[in-house]
Amino acid sequence: MATKKEILAYAKQHGFIYPKIKVIFGFGLLGGMIGLMTVVIIDIISNLLVNGGNLFYDINIISLIEKIFSVLLFSIIFGTVFGCIPAVLTGIYCAIFNFIIIKKLDYFHLYVVGTIFSSIYFNHWINLPDEFWKITHTLFSLGSIGGISAMICGKLFLPKLPKNFDK
Repeated sequence: MATKKEILAYAKQHGFIYPKIKVIFGFGLLGGMIGLMTVVIIDIISNLLVNGGNLFYDINIISLIEKIFSVLLFSIIFGTVFGCIPAVLTGIYCAIFNFIIIKKLDYFHLYVVGTIFSSIYFNHWINLPDEFWKITHTLFSLGSIGGISAMICGKLFLPKLPKNFDK
């Protein structure tokens, strides 16, 4: 298998232009929302496991639709507020280095980059640098949400290799 530099050089010879703007805006606009949707889904699953049948007690279709749209609106607004900066930074990183996904290990690379940017951002957002070691588990959980979001955004927005590239 060719290296990433060889692949990008070959692709540029055949008219491929790396979509830097698409990558940055895609990560920035949807990265925070995807991260918060991940938190909401994990919360719903944990509530289902803990509460069981009481979660959907006394619910009808209209209130269910209202809750779904309120969760979507909440995810869009608060995800953009809290996750936009680390998502944009991850998108800029991917655009600067012309990041493409070739192997499964590249998803781990995206996870690490998203986790690092999110952890640094939330460390400054929490504004407790003196108590860093006391809140490391919180920073890691918030950062790993950013890493998961980076992997999903990478799957959606990063350019793919053609199916017959090696042939």
